[in-house]
Amino acid sequence: MKKSIIAFTITFASLCISDMMPVIAYFDSSNIQIRFNEKEVDGSSRGRPSKRVGTGSRGECPPVKVPVTALIPTQNTGLTVEEHPTFWFFVPYHFSNTSGGEFALQDEANNDVYRTSFKLPETAGIVSLSVPSTVTLELNKSYQWYFKIYCSRQNFSNPVFVRGWVQREALKPDLERLLQADSNARSRIAIYAQNGIWYSALTELAKLYFAEPKNTVFSNDWANLLRDVDLENLAQQPIVGEVKNYR
Repeated sequence: MKKSIIAFTITFASLCISDMMPVIAYFDSSNIQIRFNEKEVDGSSRGRPSKRVGTGSRGECPPVKVPVTALIPTQNTGLTVEEHPTFWFFVPYHFSNTSGGEFALQDEANNDVYRTSFKLPETAGIVSLSVPSTVTLELNKSYQWYFKIYCSRQNFSNPVFVRGWVQREALKPDLERLLQADSNARSRIAIYAQNGIWYSALTELAKLYFAEPKNTVFSNDWANLLRDVDLENLAQQPIVGEVKNYR
């Protein structure tokens, strides 16, 4: 008996959140393509200091093949729509061979907006760190962040570190309506990615993949998203969860 064929209607919607109007194609869930379209964040970000990749070894940290790496776009400034975004890092060390780490979020005048000390999980891999609900990023403002790892329990002056920028952007009404109407998680991630909203796309996809690491659809999505920002070397690294704050 022949199986009945279900025809899916493909609807194209033009979504404008900048001067460009990217077009998103909506398919059945299995055909969704999650690919990142890197946007040029406002010109004031040019020339800002940033460092996506840390040193392979520093101070008393053991040598590693893949260094500490921030999961951010190549231009080092990522967009988010969340008031309290989550940041992601590959850390080749684990709790037993470090004395901990520090994360700082600063405004453009270098004033601390948030600072915390943390300890790593027991396993090396990709970790997350979220801004708490008590700290809100303002719209259309850029913030610099630092992520530092200390391996020496005596010397805290020579950390392995990465740094970058985040900017919170308001959703345009058409895009907001579309996201509210779409309950499919992969479709929402594809919309964020196509429109250059890096942190939102990365975090939603990381949560899916972390919950189902053997899901080949999620693993392929993850590999494609990282490849789009030249981080394909991290695609096979495990997501090991959140860092734990000391205070």
